[in-house]
Amino acid sequence: MYKIIVIFYLLTVLLSCKQDDSGVRIKGELKNFAAKVSLENQSLEGSLLAEKITFELNEENRFELTLELEKPCYYRLGRNTLYLSPGDDIQIFCDYNDPMAAVFIGEGAEANMYLRSKPFSKGGSYLQSGNMIKDDPSLEELIKRVDKKVRNRLKELDEVRGVSDRFRKLERGRVKFDAINSLLYYPVYLLADKKIPGAERSKLWKETLAFFENDIRAYLDNIVSSEYLEIDIYRDICRTCLPYLSNKNVIAELEDFIQTRMYLAALEGSGLTAGNTAQKENVLKNLRLDYYKEIIAKGIKQYDHLTPGKSAPDVRFKSLEGESVKLSDFKGKLLLIDVWATWCGPCIQESPYFEKLADKFTDEEVEFIAVSIDPNEKTWKKYLNKHPKKTSQFITSKEELAPFHVQGIPRIMVIDKNGLIVDAFATRPSDPKLEELIKSKL
Repeated sequence: MYKIIVIFYLLTVLLSCKQDDSGVRIKGELKNFAAKVSLENQSLEGSLLAEKITFELNEENRFELTLELEKPCYYRLGRNTLYLSPGDDIQIFCDYNDPMAAVFIGEGAEANMYLRSKPFSKGGSYLQSGNMIKDDPSLEELIKRVDKKVRNRLKELDEVRGVSDRFRKLERGRVKFDAINSLLYYPVYLLADKKIPGAERSKLWKETLAFFENDIRAYLDNIVSSEYLEIDIYRDICRTCLPYLSNKNVIAELEDFIQTRMYLAALEGSGLTAGNTAQKENVLKNLRLDYYKEIIAKGIKQYDHLTPGKSAPDVRFKSLEGESVKLSDFKGKLLLIDVWATWCGPCIQESPYFEKLADKFTDEEVEFIAVSIDPNEKTWKKYLNKHPKKTSQFITSKEELAPFHVQGIPRIMVIDKNGLIVDAFATRPSDPKLEELIKSKL
């Protein structure tokens, strides 16, 4: 009987450990983040569907989070990229303004410490926003500098301990994809601020990339399988890499991925319009893999609640005076919402049109509000002090607006007096069609 009890106890412990092994526990402190924070899923499917986990910081900017994972996955936290595996138990200390200063402690920390110094793809990866080429090196010299970065980065990776073979394989791929991105980006910096006629610019661009062709092919050698679509930089450059590839199976999946990504981007920009709904059939007909067809079906489902006539999600904003308000507080009037941020150039350009439009309807039952998604409230207030507005000003986080799938700004939304959606993806204020839409709803 005693042996049976002991065996039962051991089985219980083992099963408990097995369940715990699938969990990831992360906690720590985040500096210069908004009160609501998103942990963005960077897996292939997660990135296509903009999946994220949203959580709140306490008054000390600390948090504690547990999530279940079936397999290792990349995530984005602010400007840091994380690699989380089942069983990880990590303490995180991150500053949004200084990703290199992040500190990770505990099970799974090694991979994340390595990822702190991952170069930014939008900065041209190893070009470091142009810092590498300030002295205007020759093309031969640029290739040498990029190759040196590759060798140094691979050496750093080899020295990392306690990481899986899968992580090493994916990261070796990332190192080379960043090199390709550097070469692809170079013409952008080469031609910046240079007054060269269009045809000549195009010719110089093509000649420069032709010079890099052999190096790009060399970096792609043996790292072009579809599993690398788990890497964000590969997803970003794979369309440009297609002409350099020869594996037909890889090309077929990349083409499916590209079509899927483009269609979902159209949904992000305008929702389930008649055009997007009609386009769906053409896209599905051209896709080879059922996997991507299923992702498109999931993507379409995400936008169903934002079609005209549906109740608008009751999100929260904060006024300049610090008062908390809900979207439903504006019921009784036709509501126009301008989602913007101080760092968004197109938003700044559209703001005067929004203000002029508001002036045209001062005697009507219409409310115009501007909602900033600036992560720093002080920056927002400072901007408004220098650029005062007549329309009511509010601030919120992108995470709070998640039900509206705000991926890009400026974003104009129109809600009727009963709180029902008129158009969650309305045209910009500079387009006369927005004024026509307002008049049609009065």
